[in-house]
Amino acid sequence: MAQVWIEIEDNENCGYYPIQTFETRAEPETGAWVEVPDLPGSEGPQRVVGWCSGDGGSPCDVAVVLVGDSGAGESRLIKGGDHGVRIRPVDSDEPWALDATAQRGEPYVLLAADAEYRLSP
Repeated sequence: MAQVWIEIEDNENCGYYPIQTFETRAEPETGAWVEVPDLPGSEGPQRVVGWCSGDGGSPCDVAVVLVGDSGAGESRLIKGGDHGVRIRPVDSDEPWALDATAQRGEPYVLLAADAEYRLSP
């Protein structure tokens, strides 16, 4: 199987995150965003985009892939750009921005393997 490597340099979205390697169990799916029913530390459905360094920080495609996880056996990985992912409530109409109060940045997101999600076309 293939591997996904995540290493995030220090940035305003999520800070430094040392290299992490995941063994993929399926082909990744990509889209402009992914919606999930909930995430730890959040209330209600959330939308996740990739976050890239271009233009001082901007949304980019996100990938969802089933990976091996030593703690859970298998998990669903949501991976973004070179600056991680950005998360906000689905009902927020705030533009994606580092100073948006209802948003937060993370290096990546791990969900249960059977978690529901909706990926944009």
